[in-house]
Amino acid sequence: MLATVPTSAGFGVAELQLDIDDAEHERRHAVGSGVATGYGFGGLDVLMALPHSLPVPLESLSNQQRAHVRGAPTGICTVTGGQVVRHVVRPCQARLATVRTASASHLTMDAVQKFIEFCTRRVIITRAPTVHYPEKLLEFGVYGIGVCLQHPDGQMETLEEPRPWRTKHSPTGWRFAETAHGQFLGQQSSPHAPTLSPAP
Repeated sequence: MLATVPTSAGFGVAELQLDIDDAEHERRHAVGSGVATGYGFGGLDVLMALPHSLPVPLESLSNQQRAHVRGAPTGICTVTGGQVVRHVVRPCQARLATVRTASASHLTMDAVQKFIEFCTRRVIITRAPTVHYPEKLLEFGVYGIGVCLQHPDGQMETLEEPRPWRTKHSPTGWRFAETAHGQFLGQQSSPHAPTLSPAP
């Protein structure tokens, strides 16, 4: 499922296109589990060290790792018979971060650069470029940031293609995915939340 959600939690104003892992989303809903951060459990680096759905002897873990898995809330992992099994996986993948603004600027670049570790980045401007704009456009291109001009009739014109982003598996990336998934869950549960729009 592709959905568009606003970002928060210190990442600034942007829209994220998320590829939701439907199976993981449904599994968490079934066990009453939300995001895999918080709850006093921040050991995503510990979870990443465990294979998914395969038992690992507790004796092979460090004292800190054992404390993390034993303190994990329901749905994260199961500890039985001297073994631990990780159930949780990354709930979504951010595909594209979009910042909308009148014109491209260093502030706009700073806003979209916050997503450099997580997904493809794009800026949508509504003011036609000036004669000096090619230099600025080149600067955005150097950083791999796409630029689109939205015309008054809503039509999009691509001025600079964004650089494709390759998924990287890291605790930081997983933590960001949990934050984004939390936004998605919050938007679903709020009676006044806007309807999720399909990503183009």
